Amino acid sequence: MDTTFHFTSAQEITHDVIDVIRQAYREKPVSIYIQEYAPFVPEWQIQEVRRRDAITGNNPACFLDSDDVISELENELETA
Repeated sequence: MDTTFHFTSAQEITHDVIDVIRQAYREKPVSIYIQEYAPFVPEWQIQEVRRRDAITGNNPACFLDSDDVISELENELETA
């Protein structure tokens, strides 16, 4: 049997939680697996990435080469 507990931070894991786990699984073997989640990404940012992906997916020519952009910026800074 698998049971999963989700916490938003390690600070939520109190002695009470540990005591409940001990009580529920008394003589049974227990493994604790810790998974770190990626940083929270706001919904507006996810939507913006999807919007931009849709635009570039429909028009691959609108992609800019990062090397070209950096070269252009360097040239502009040198002449400024």
